[in-house]
Amino acid sequence: MNKIRTKNIYLVRHGKVLGEAALNGKTDVLVDASLQYEICAAITALPIKFDAVATSPLRRCYDLAERAAQAKSIPLQTIDELQEMNFGDVDGVPFDLLSDQWDSLESFWQDPANHQLAGAESLQAFHQRVIQGWSQLISCTNDNTLLVTHGGVIRMILAYCLDIDWKKPTLYSNLAIGNASLTHIQITQTDDNNYISVKVIGQPLVAA
Repeated sequence: MNKIRTKNIYLVRHGKVLGEAALNGKTDVLVDASLQYEICAAITALPIKFDAVATSPLRRCYDLAERAAQAKSIPLQTIDELQEMNFGDVDGVPFDLLSDQWDSLESFWQDPANHQLAGAESLQAFHQRVIQGWSQLISCTNDNTLLVTHGGVIRMILAYCLDIDWKKPTLYSNLAIGNASLTHIQITQTDDNNYISVKVIGQPLVAA
């Protein structure tokens, strides 16, 4: 007889970051401490008994994850593979200063799989490492895990779970994953297979 186990992964995108509007990937920008507190309070108020917290190592995620882990008195794990895409030469540079690179940015936004930014991680490399990190996460024994991560990471995980082609540009342009939002993925594991159900996508945790 197959053993059946159900796991729930609750993915939270970090809050809105400080500073000028930019394509922030590897750049370690911050979220205002008061907003981190507000998001953490919303997480701890959820009727969910979390067993563990996992996070991207970047501060906009880690600071929130650390607060949540301390509030719930549960373990905190950092997963390097679940940090945002590296956008290369334009990473973290305010959009107002990127007039010379605007054509390449437009090409990237229209078709990111086939228009790699200068010095950036390819979409394929990003996909591979995110799925590696996701596989590591779901192999853990916890029943209810909170994952604090990035919009691009959540989209890539959803593409994997829903069997959507991760190369499709509309995945990134049309699938809204707001700051401080919750996505819930349930995994039913048997001896033979994993059955994935996406329960919630992008539910706001705090007022915009």
